[in-house]
Amino acid sequence: MMQALSLRRALALLIALFLPLAVAQAQTPSAGDAKSRKGESAATGRGFLWEARKGDARLWFVGSIHVGQPGFAPPRPEILQVVRNASSVVFEVDVFDAQRVGPIVQRLAYFPQGEPGLDQRLDPALFKRIEALLARANVDMTRVVRMKPWTLANTLVILDAGRVGLSPAYSTEALLNAAARDAGKATGELETIELQLGLFDAAPAELQIAYLEQAVRGIEQGETERELRRIVTGWERRDNADMEKLVATMRAATGPAERFVIDRIIEGRHPRMLERIDELAASGKPHVVVVGALHFFGPNGLLEALKARGYRVRPL
Repeated sequence: MMQALSLRRALALLIALFLPLAVAQAQTPSAGDAKSRKGESAATGRGFLWEARKGDARLWFVGSIHVGQPGFAPPRPEILQVVRNASSVVFEVDVFDAQRVGPIVQRLAYFPQGEPGLDQRLDPALFKRIEALLARANVDMTRVVRMKPWTLANTLVILDAGRVGLSPAYSTEALLNAAARDAGKATGELETIELQLGLFDAAPAELQIAYLEQAVRGIEQGETERELRRIVTGWERRDNADMEKLVATMRAATGPAERFVIDRIIEGRHPRMLERIDELAASGKPHVVVVGALHFFGPNGLLEALKARGYRVRPL
């Protein structure tokens, strides 16, 4: 039970790892539109924000959530202020150019035409369960059968998030991309979309199928919805303790799919992120860095790593 629950939590927290087209094509509200809802969110102080200093370098880190609700706009005033004060806003990846991202997703996340699809690669019983989940979301199976198992697993979680009213259009990334655009700020990325999707694509076929089966079971049993709601609540309340518990649970798991998520998809990406963060700090300009909230917590999280590198970090 520990292993299954851990992976469901990972799936819920990692939905942004297959959001390139979903975020880019979503109808994202502009900062101007968001101002009309200012009274809905300004009092809540939702979302994680830290300041990091090292010598003359100054960076702000936003712990993001990759889906949201209309009431999440605009971001809390402190976050909007650091966007205005920054030289640029740097995301995990720049997913907002659909023309650039689309071909990459097609190449890495889908089986090439002429190769067997999921209908020929999966156990028929599992495929029927997937068909049932997609039918309730009114999704056409034609394109789905070309998806690789990891692609479909993450897509199913995105669809389940949509079913409970959570959309990538109101993710932290989407809202801050709009805010940066309206403020005339440059944007950048810590990684590339090829790197992020390539981590999933490099997993062995049997591991990808195990990852998919866990996603299906989590949605069927309502675990994914419960974890999504818990994560959203923890993010809104800036509940550091609960985020630490989530990371601790994931790190304690021993199954191969769970170890893949924590070792490769989460903590395995931190060294490269930290290299880029050091490059930003060395630029002599202030930057806002937007990374999924989960990455900041735990003994191998970004907060501890930044402190170990000599940054003075404080929450805002």
